[in-house]
Amino acid sequence: MEQIKRKRQNDFTDNNKKKKLIFNSDRDCFTHLEDLSNELFYEIFDYLDIYDVYEAFSKVNSRFENLLNDPTLPIRISLSFISKSRFEHYNTNIIIPFQYRITLLHLSNPLVIEHLFSPISILLKFIRLENLHLRNIESKYFQEILIHLISLPCLYSLIVSCTDNVQNKNVFYHQIFRLSVLKYCKLSLTGNSQSNSLSMATTEFSPIEYFIINQLYVDELYAFLSYLPQIRRLSIRNLYKSPKKSIREFYPIVLNHLIHVSLNMIDVNFDEFQFIIKNLFNQIEILYISTKDDRAYIDANQWQELILFHLPNLRIFDIQHKYSFNKSNYLLYDSLPDKFNSLFWFKRKWFFEHHIYHSQNDDHAIFFSTNPYRRKQHILCEETNKNINRNSEKSHIHSVNHLLIQTKKAVINCQNYFPNVTEITLFHNFIHESKNSLSNQFKKIFPLKQLTKLVIHSNLSCFSKMIELLRYIPYIHTLNIELLSFDDPQRSYHLTNSYVLQQNETFRLVSRTNNIQNLTIISSYEMELVQFFVNLCPRLKHLTINRFGWWRLGQFLQFLLSKTNKNTRHLVSLCVENVSENDIDVIRSFIEAQKDIFVK
Repeated sequence: MEQIKRKRQNDFTDNNKKKKLIFNSDRDCFTHLEDLSNELFYEIFDYLDIYDVYEAFSKVNSRFENLLNDPTLPIRISLSFISKSRFEHYNTNIIIPFQYRITLLHLSNPLVIEHLFSPISILLKFIRLENLHLRNIESKYFQEILIHLISLPCLYSLIVSCTDNVQNKNVFYHQIFRLSVLKYCKLSLTGNSQSNSLSMATTEFSPIEYFIINQLYVDELYAFLSYLPQIRRLSIRNLYKSPKKSIREFYPIVLNHLIHVSLNMIDVNFDEFQFIIKNLFNQIEILYISTKDDRAYIDANQWQELILFHLPNLRIFDIQHKYSFNKSNYLLYDSLPDKFNSLFWFKRKWFFEHHIYHSQNDDHAIFFSTNPYRRKQHILCEETNKNINRNSEKSHIHSVNHLLIQTKKAVINCQNYFPNVTEITLFHNFIHESKNSLSNQFKKIFPLKQLTKLVIHSNLSCFSKMIELLRYIPYIHTLNIELLSFDDPQRSYHLTNSYVLQQNETFRLVSRTNNIQNLTIISSYEMELVQFFVNLCPRLKHLTINRFGWWRLGQFLQFLLSKTNKNTRHLVSLCVENVSENDIDVIRSFIEAQKDIFVK
């Protein structure tokens, strides 16, 4: 091994006679890997998976062995989709021996979670765990884990998303509120409004300062926040209207530290919203709010009164209001945004835009804040009705990383450039209308080569344009296809054409060069569709299929998992959604014969 190592060093020196790496400008010397400091190696290890670190360095020499066995060196573990054999090796050689050094656990495979925490009491050995992230976990299992998390002395960050409906969310809330050092919590629990209300806090309070939750009902909000006196930032992804008739009987709550609130309102009218602001959020400095339909949300006079008398510290106000309209009520809505151009808004530098776009069934509009635009997602609409208190110069919008494109006209009329977009969603109207190269249209509004995710809502006729576009976006790693028009009379023609398209040189070029690893297909079409995309994406690792058509499930599995299918040799996970009980039996029977597959 020493001979091999010395040979590599000599090769390195020879290859760098003209290009030398100088680490110290004060002295004329050159360095090898072994000359780097321990501190620098620790920094390098931070960028690598700990499994790969041990595989690469543990047996190099005694110095690296000592570095990796240093009990003060924290270990961060992130496991998503992993083969059964590799996980067992990982668990045996990394996780179990070094449980007491693990500071971060990021797990998204439910089977890995169950195997890792078996028995559940093993959690008590993770005494340095600071950050726990569990995705796709069943609520029943999460409840068992929560009981043991209370004993972890360093856990300050918890991120959890459950896959099933939760019958009683209060049980989870109480357990989370008891975590004595928790500062950050991001929680995704899905369920209906609680039949038994969460009681108001009296003696039990949580140290949480940042809370992101996917779902709450208005009548749950007051009791929920009573447990969080230290809360500084609150984000509610879906705040639902209370199913109860009245929400007006509440104890006063003082939230002195709360400065940042983000709310996505679902059927909560402006009167209910005002009540929440006046009784809970009157001290905040930053407000993000997303709403739909209730036109009171774009009544400038109501907002002005609420801000003047109940939000005296507000310095960032960001609103996005969506609504549908028809010819009879369009004028009623259209006149409301005009009133946001008074001195009140101008002196605070709060400016707004009003966009209109058309779908197959309805007409829609969006009223939103600008200057700067702070949202991460932006819908590119067909036309802009009003730029309220804003000049018409083309501007760069840096916050947006996801752009949704409705129509060709929306791209042509776009007055903005989005330099940080990494994901685009294309709708059927846009693809159907576009006759010219999509790449030529897009490069005027965002840089193509930094895209990593493409989402398409269209029908089978989009395939040729999609292939052409993929030539110019080489770093796409995620492709989502939702095929519409399930009763398409030209279905047979398009499926036949998909076979012809695969003989095209452009298809072959894209197949050889693309790096698509994650594919989701929502469709009811036949086996040819899956074959088309598998042939297009030979580096595929994760496949999700929804809405099976008429072909047999066994045939589908045989095609994907056949050892002779070179295009699926990198596949490590398959998710099949919306299947029947019989289909599940077929899947289990097929997989039981496999040695390296988890089934869930």
